[in-house]
Amino acid sequence: MSRPRLDAEQKKVSFSLAFSPNLIAALEKVRGAKSQSVFVEEWLRQHPQIATELAAMNDPGFVPPVARYAQLMEHLLAFYSPKSGEQPTLQSILLIAQKTILRYHERPGQEIQEQIGVAMEAFWLQERRKHGKRHACGESLEAIRPAILDYARYYYQVIFLDMAKGERHQLQHRFRSLVRGCEAVHREQLHAVREHQDE
Repeated sequence: MSRPRLDAEQKKVSFSLAFSPNLIAALEKVRGAKSQSVFVEEWLRQHPQIATELAAMNDPGFVPPVARYAQLMEHLLAFYSPKSGEQPTLQSILLIAQKTILRYHERPGQEIQEQIGVAMEAFWLQERRKHGKRHACGESLEAIRPAILDYARYYYQVIFLDMAKGERHQLQHRFRSLVRGCEAVHREQLHAVREHQDE
């Protein structure tokens, strides 16, 4: 005897009820030391048909951390160009926004973003006074301010709210990964620039 066909809503209910209570625990055990983001990214690569279905729905499904690090670096490079092995390091630059979030965490989100912008403007002015246009890009602070505010907005909304789930301890816990990811992205960017210059 054939089973009756289920409509879309019934399928959702049926599927959710079919989960074993130990499924999530088993997945956690299988992924081991890998972060959830790395595990999901690898899993999606192994099953490209899922990504295809998501694309058909105009939904990326998952944005890997490296894509967010690359976007953050694009925002930073719009107003400041760090040099490898020189002070200030990329880590100390990224730390400015983190410290601002931790200091003003009880304030409204918009105010925190504004405070990140203020701190980054002070940093830009300091670097412009020390080194001229060597690192601090742009004709003037007024000209470069929109890029600084874009960076502040992205750091708060994506790095803090999305990736760290708006949790201060998660922001601190993930900081080393953020630095390593941004450093890797920056090395690739510098390598691509050198290759382009050699052509």
